Amino acid sequence: MLNFSIILKKNISPKLKSKNQINYLMKIFLAAVLFIIISSFGFIANQTYTWEEYNLEITVPDYLKEKKNDGEDFEMEGRGMTLGMYVFEEKITKDQMDDAVIKAATEMELKEIDTQYEIEGDGLDGYYVEGYKNGKRVVFAGMIDPKSRTNFFMVITFNDRDQKAETDAEAIVQSVRSLN
Repeated sequence: MLNFSIILKKNISPKLKSKNQINYLMKIFLAAVLFIIISSFGFIANQTYTWEEYNLEITVPDYLKEKKNDGEDFEMEGRGMTLGMYVFEEKITKDQMDDAVIKAATEMELKEIDTQYEIEGDGLDGYYVEGYKNGKRVVFAGMIDPKSRTNFFMVITFNDRDQKAETDAEAIVQSVRSLN
């Protein structure tokens, strides 16, 4: 292991060689390193919710609070972000989901749809787009649970300038999984 006191003694001017000054500098250095490590991993804890009616699990940042969780809707909000999951009854296949999502996004009047990709894994298949509506960034996804034949749309809105919210929204979409 590296001995920081030796490094500091060699590289510090003669005025700072007292043991107290070296210990003080080491504490500052270690505190800075710890701060950088904690910052790089993020400090917001996540929480997991289950939409029991459909056996779906979602992991969200702790600032989102559940507003509704019933047989029709699952809704959350907090710190400038809203999230809603809504079941739809239309019989649709995984291969048709991209067209269904784009059609629904158009009907919602989303503007500047600039990100689109397929969702696969964790027991769900679907499609995802990002756009804007009324000055807010909108993440819109359609997903299918092939085992239970549950189809649902997910809508997440947030301030477009909030980079953390955008990262959180993408993580939320990826966190949804089927418990079937």
